[in-house]
Amino acid sequence: MRPLATRTLATPTRRLCELQLSSRPAAQLPGHCRTRFAGIWLLFAAWLGVCGDVTGAAPAPAHFPRPDLLSSGGYALLYAGTDTLQPAAAQPTNPRLARPRLAAMDPKVGANIRLGDDPAALPPGQLAQAEPHLARSFTDTNLLLATFQEGRFTDGGAVDCGYALSRDGGQTWERKLIPHLIDAVDGGPFTRASDPVAGVGRDDTLYLNTLAIEPGTRDWHTTIVLSKSIDGGQTFSRPLTVVTSSTDLVMLDKQWMALNTFAGSPTDGRIAVTYTRFDSTSPSIAINPIAVTFSDDGGTNWAAPRTISSPYCQGSQPVFLPDGSLAVLYWNFFGGAGDQIEMVHSPDGGTTFTAARLVTAVTRFNDSVARDGDFLPSATTDRTLGVLYVVFQGWKGGPRIFFTRSRDQGQTWTTPVAVNDTPNNRSVFNAAVAVSPEGQHVSVVFYDKRHDDGSGKWVDLYLAESFDGSNTWQPNLRLSTESSDLTRAPLTSSGRMVGDYQAIVPALNFNAPAFAIWVDTRDATPDPYTVAISRTQGSTYLAWRGLAFSAAEAATPTISSPAADPDADGLPNLLEYTLGSWPNHTDPDPVRILKPVVAGEFTLAFEDSAVATDVEYVWRDSTDLVAWSEAVPTLSSAKPAADPAKTRLEFTFETGSPQRYYSPGARLLTAP
Repeated sequence: MRPLATRTLATPTRRLCELQLSSRPAAQLPGHCRTRFAGIWLLFAAWLGVCGDVTGAAPAPAHFPRPDLLSSGGYALLYAGTDTLQPAAAQPTNPRLARPRLAAMDPKVGANIRLGDDPAALPPGQLAQAEPHLARSFTDTNLLLATFQEGRFTDGGAVDCGYALSRDGGQTWERKLIPHLIDAVDGGPFTRASDPVAGVGRDDTLYLNTLAIEPGTRDWHTTIVLSKSIDGGQTFSRPLTVVTSSTDLVMLDKQWMALNTFAGSPTDGRIAVTYTRFDSTSPSIAINPIAVTFSDDGGTNWAAPRTISSPYCQGSQPVFLPDGSLAVLYWNFFGGAGDQIEMVHSPDGGTTFTAARLVTAVTRFNDSVARDGDFLPSATTDRTLGVLYVVFQGWKGGPRIFFTRSRDQGQTWTTPVAVNDTPNNRSVFNAAVAVSPEGQHVSVVFYDKRHDDGSGKWVDLYLAESFDGSNTWQPNLRLSTESSDLTRAPLTSSGRMVGDYQAIVPALNFNAPAFAIWVDTRDATPDPYTVAISRTQGSTYLAWRGLAFSAAEAATPTISSPAADPDADGLPNLLEYTLGSWPNHTDPDPVRILKPVVAGEFTLAFEDSAVATDVEYVWRDSTDLVAWSEAVPTLSSAKPAADPAKTRLEFTFETGSPQRYYSPGARLLTAP
């Protein structure tokens, strides 16, 4: 969500930009508000990236004036004379170029499914959706929850935010407006809504996190709220207040939600919400840092918010890691490298934080037609090793979708690599990332103009995919069967609005595919669509080794070989890999029989990775735990486990006297 209403300014080097400022003309504002109107609200708009076609930004010069003294044109002109501005990607015009409307899709790509009809409560002529997000259950493969703006206004926010729920693995969807939120819809306390985020808790509780807006004394008053369903989506609670601005001189924006679904971690069940706090209460300066709060009781009570970034940041992404700690990534507009992505880490899940760490410097890129999320990175983690994965849009010889990862909780990061293979430097934007539970299947979706006819208005959804944790990438796949005409989307002051973000959720196994959500304009108005993407390759020990160990460790056989046991817990690396445990700290042994087995038949059962197809088990038995010999089960079977990322294995043995102990081993079917 961005501020409401508009004002137009021109700069010598850019197309006209409309800065979304106060909802009232300057002359109607109180005197102290008018003195800030051009400076403070301009900074708000500029830091939000509402001036399109800006592909680069530099740190504020030493003579950077006080924000309250800047006019709206002053900020825009500040960079006009520098060499840090680059034009948006040129769209070559070829009158003979046929724009594909209906694509022949890869067999792994499912049907494009529209998420239901527009709600009847939307006003006629205001039926556009925007900013779609998607979440899935990690226990029920059939449960998916989507959310999006419903009835987008051109000057900010929407009539309401809606949701769509699937209980059959994405085949059908039930779509409704979030209840008890908007006055004009069902008597809720707010006027508009924006920035919806969906979440599914470990117990399959459903959460919808929304920015709610209502008129204030001087400007708009903002509140971050949480709607909750404990009955599978049949009903949702009245909105619970996460945080509210105490004055309309403070505007909350671009909140994001993370749910800790890692059973047994110290912060299991915690909900964390981060947001940008635009604060113009000071007469001398306006700031917009990232803040965080959390709840341990399902959203009823919230910890006191705390600021966790420098003053001029946006686009936060909170991510819980398997150990219960919390990583928060965000965009810093005035970092040491200029525009840069940073991260702070909270070992205790939201109370205390490290100093900011640099993820990467970025040269910004904006699409020339769409309003995009140029300053919104997307971040996630796997459910085994806690590797962090980040994607973002940027510029390097042309528009790019970049990827980077960290295996040490953000202390170091890989060099960002472009994962799109878009020809002719066509525009790409709004990247989102998901990763499979074991961390090797990385999926990135983004808008792509490779099929545009030169007008710049045609866009498709594309996928970049890696099966080895991002070491290599497959050729991009088209996901949308028809191109979308951006001119069918609402025209905001910063471009056609399909959303500042979209989303993808991971495949959980070979039978539970990934799902992407985006806004598509193939119909009369923009609508939310989903598509399923099947996983077609399993995991490998080689890729696991690259994620689990540093480069130096991976090069040391006594640490990283399949037979090595660096944490001395009795599980060699190969078993750690297939069982989904950590190789760098002691794990309970889930399979060794410590009690002797007496004569008769017995069955041993345990769970392993559902996608580790390069390993087979071998068994040994012993009468004294010293001398071991090979044991062959008389029967073996594999069944789905309660955790969709796992398979339940059962091995049956016939044993006689004397009593025996049994222990599994494993061997690779292919060389590492």
